[in-house]
Amino acid sequence: MIATVGSLLDGAHVRAWGLCSQVTDSPADGMNEDRAAALLAAWPKLASATLRALEAVPVEPAWLDDTAAVRQVLVEVVVASRGWQAVSVQPQSDDPAPNGDVLAIARRIGLIADLLSGQPAASTDVDRAAVVGLQANLLAPVHAVAVATMAALDDQAGLQTARQLVREVMVRTKRYAVMPTFERTGRYEDVAAPAPGEPSLDGAIAEWVRATVASLTSPQRVTGTALQVAAGDAMILIASAATVCRAATQLGHVDADAAAKGLAALAPAHEAWRASARWPSTVYLGGVRDVEQADASRQLRQVVTDSLRRGGDWLPAEAIADRLDVSTLVATMRRGMHAVGNVGLAHFQAIENLVRGRGQLWIAANAITQPAYWGSATIEAACRKGWLPMPREEGAGIELLAAAREALTKSTVALAALDATAAAPPTNDRGSGGTLLWEQGRVVANGAVEHSVLFETMRPSPSAGAEAERRAPIPLGRSTGMGPRR
Repeated sequence: MIATVGSLLDGAHVRAWGLCSQVTDSPADGMNEDRAAALLAAWPKLASATLRALEAVPVEPAWLDDTAAVRQVLVEVVVASRGWQAVSVQPQSDDPAPNGDVLAIARRIGLIADLLSGQPAASTDVDRAAVVGLQANLLAPVHAVAVATMAALDDQAGLQTARQLVREVMVRTKRYAVMPTFERTGRYEDVAAPAPGEPSLDGAIAEWVRATVASLTSPQRVTGTALQVAAGDAMILIASAATVCRAATQLGHVDADAAAKGLAALAPAHEAWRASARWPSTVYLGGVRDVEQADASRQLRQVVTDSLRRGGDWLPAEAIADRLDVSTLVATMRRGMHAVGNVGLAHFQAIENLVRGRGQLWIAANAITQPAYWGSATIEAACRKGWLPMPREEGAGIELLAAAREALTKSTVALAALDATAAAPPTNDRGSGGTLLWEQGRVVANGAVEHSVLFETMRPSPSAGAEAERRAPIPLGRSTGMGPRR
């Protein structure tokens, strides 16, 4: 099974919950010292991996990213950890071995940072909300490790710097850890390692989006056929996403309300792409056939047919479950919808360049509707049923551009709605570990967070004169009378 950010987060949270569960056990004499030393020895790797993961997806504009305080204390942990070894809790022993659970958490967070590297900056509202959820899922296990470390250091002498820094980490990460699990979901949990050439739906989608975007963004390779094929492929992926979402709902893998909203958004997106796939017969854009895009499209359609269709129709939910892991397939289709969003952006930009540009699209001479272009050359071409470069603001071009804009808009709405299905269905799976809770496979801090004021805030006070004017306003609809005689 392909590793995703979500599956790696699941493993990190399970390890963090197991680590905190050990806090309630009463250790034997001397064991708490070993545990404290092992936890402190593992903190540098955990802090470094978390820093990489937090910086993997930047936020635009940068001032909307409020993790600066957490990143600052994690940097201090990495720098100050060298001094922890000099004042060890066990002066007579060698350097303690790092705690295995913390190293496992750090390893998974480091892999998440690797998977997220190269992601574009989060500049839309949907992506910013997904980044906030990702940050909460990354910092919740860090908060849990800080809680476990503080419990181990509770009865230890010395190490005041370490205790203070770990306490700072615990305080600054709590505001993220208290976020409910249903608010943490987003598209970044479905990010997986690209696998072009892999004989699977994930591999076919990855190769398709790469080849299609490369074709549509090249002025030398884009053709009318390439644009129509891209629209047809997008329709197939949207229909596949709707089929998988419906099957996952019937099998209980997806919350019914979230799935209903996703399906309601997928239907208009499918219709919008249908309009983009149907070009008018009076508009033409020739060129050399892009073999790479054609092969990627053929491979995508074949894999979808082999995986989800039988006898010219979509498979029922039970048959899909027999062939594939439905929960994994839902994540694949969420990635597929984001691929459709990327292709939709390239598709719209390509058509905009063609419609707004000069002499790129061709139109049948007898289909020109603007009287300003009904010259002798147009009439001569119309008599011999010829073609001419499409004039600017021609109705056929404007309709193509409007259809491409509608497809991009509806696809963006659909992928945002489908992202909401990443939330696990509500369950009674709720464990308690004192200051921490276990909800739907994720660690959540217990209790609300009270944010202290970090800087002085000046609040304007109302003017007494303005208040008096509000009580007795100056009449503006009639004359105020003569003023005093001078």
